[in-house]
Amino acid sequence: MRRTNNRCPQCLVHEDNCFCTSINHLSSNNRLSIILFKKERWLPSNTANLALMSLEKSFKFERGHQEVSMTKDFVYPDGFQPLYLFPSDEAVELDQNFVSTLDKPVNLIVPDGTWRQAKKIHRREAFLEGVPHVKISPTSPSRYTLRRQKYDYGLCTFEAIAEAFKVLEGPELYQLMQDNFTLFLDAHHKNRMIFEPIKKKGIHRAP
Repeated sequence: MRRTNNRCPQCLVHEDNCFCTSINHLSSNNRLSIILFKKERWLPSNTANLALMSLEKSFKFERGHQEVSMTKDFVYPDGFQPLYLFPSDEAVELDQNFVSTLDKPVNLIVPDGTWRQAKKIHRREAFLEGVPHVKISPTSPSRYTLRRQKYDYGLCTFEAIAEAFKVLEGPELYQLMQDNFTLFLDAHHKNRMIFEPIKKKGIHRAP
């Protein structure tokens, strides 16, 4: 595990604000598979890592490593229906009506990174060709404030996953995910109180 600047190597905040022992570790019938850009893995503001910490049946593929390719099993694990969460033109609303048409639990494949990066992934990964696209329609603004949002109702990766799993698993798991997100936000805001004064003084440390 990489350790930087007295940060917890798992939740990535300063060790004084570590929340690893407080989060809910959640079991589910459905599976989460995140496509993560390697540079995002160590950014404290990245929320895909929180989703991986929260859901026991979760997996990741890090793009950008030489000679490392996405496998078919990542997209098509036995016993699961792959769905690609991204609001493309062909995406279908992920709701109870759509889920009722499926005869298997879902492998929810979620691209993480900038919007521009996420838009390109399904065209560049051969195993994603033919995977149905789904989208969600948030009904309230994002609570995520660690990065600037492009759209008023744009959600961070974790919030989008939580909304999708609310449909797939129900409101109880969704609320537990929201509790984890509150822990994440509180810890990272405290973390910024530690590191922002350092940046203002011109003392450069690794993020």
